Amino acid sequence: MKSVHAFVPLVAVFALAADAGEELWQRGQRAEAIEIWAEQLAKQPEDARLRLRLVRAELSTHRYQAALDHARALGAEGRAERGAALYRLGKYAEALAELPRESEEQLLMRIDSGVLVAGALEGALADAGELERRGFAATARAQAMLGKLRALRGEKAAAETHFRKALELDPVDRMALFGLGKLLADSGNEAEGEALLLKHRKVVPLLDQLDFAQRSVDLAPSHGPNHAAVGDALRALGREGEALSAYETAERWCKPDELAPVVLRHARLLAEDRKDSAAAVQLLDAQFERSRDVRLLVRAGDLLTQRNDVAAAKTRYSKALELRPNDKEIRARLDKLEPAK
Repeated sequence: MKSVHAFVPLVAVFALAADAGEELWQRGQRAEAIEIWAEQLAKQPEDARLRLRLVRAELSTHRYQAALDHARALGAEGRAERGAALYRLGKYAEALAELPRESEEQLLMRIDSGVLVAGALEGALADAGELERRGFAATARAQAMLGKLRALRGEKAAAETHFRKALELDPVDRMALFGLGKLLADSGNEAEGEALLLKHRKVVPLLDQLDFAQRSVDLAPSHGPNHAAVGDALRALGREGEALSAYETAERWCKPDELAPVVLRHARLLAEDRKDSAAAVQLLDAQFERSRDVRLLVRAGDLLTQRNDVAAAKTRYSKALELRPNDKEIRARLDKLEPAK
């Protein structure tokens, strides 16, 4: 007896595989989707649409060598993708030969490559002019890149202006901190320059932590703890608003057994950084209903105790003790709130 699949046209099988890959991608299972598309492309190497989809997926998950290998067969249609992959792999001269000038990101990669490749500085200046003419220079990264370029040209006043603008937009931009710090230190303003360089040394590990966490999100965006790690890094950098957003996203994706550690960090930000213990308690109460984790009740009780809301604190501790009747620490907290007899 023949398999049912034997009667399915080959093109339909490929279409089913493409749909399966897209479904996995949308569900956040990026590695699995890429594996399906790569297997399909091996069987159907002339499918340019599929190849481009795979290359872009590989780029977005930081698989730069694989993206470059798959993009080579795309011809002119794959220039932007090949250029981006080459840039990320540190092959700057080759990247310049491929990268178009269509977007802010492409122009910034071209400028950075031009700064790093011998004899390409004039081209970087032309790209910088294009960046500004097209209104793409409004981000901290763009201003820092322009500052770096002007500093290399010896245009100290212009470089300082760009670096300071970058730090207004993002106080922890690593390129601007280092560039402005060195510029000022070399120009006689040693106190401010050294302060900026010290800040640069302190934030670089935190920025690396953020980059690592963001890469994990790019690979598995439906995994709640990945978003929480981004929130941790953002909080350490002082980006409270972005950290709150990352924690909220994490909580939406977390499974019940993953939820409590994330909520505790989120509540700590609210209570300690934002000085909003009422919001922290509200969060802890709401997420307890999802996770049923006693730690959330205890933390809510602690915050309420600090606010001298004894009745509300006793309610949380009592409920926690019902769920964990032999917990001596919870009992001790509750006993402290009981009036002496």
